[in-house]
Amino acid sequence: MKRKVAKVGKLRLSPNEETMLMKEEYERRRKLRLQQVREQQKYIALQIRQKVKQRREEQLHQLEEALRAEWQKAQDQKMKALEKLYLSSLRAIGEGHRQAKENEPDLEALAKQAE
Repeated sequence: MKRKVAKVGKLRLSPNEETMLMKEEYERRRKLRLQQVREQQKYIALQIRQKVKQRREEQLHQLEEALRAEWQKAQDQKMKALEKLYLSSLRAIGEGHRQAKENEPDLEALAKQAE
């Protein structure tokens, strides 16, 4: 039996079979290369999508920080304005009484004038 296997191995392919095998091998390699290129394209596209997503998240984070800082600044300004108003109101307490006391007619002087 070993002799038959050895003899089969020595058979030569016909030119048509050889051409067909070469063509099949070429097509197989071509398909393999196309698959590799498609996989590379998918990987590159995935990387691009990830970079765009990351950049968008960074921009949103920066915008959030900027808006938060702007809001905080506005709140601080409002707080200072209210604090000034409060302090001026505290200083003005009793001012009305003092003005009324200053503008109060002097009863003694009026009495003397009436005499």
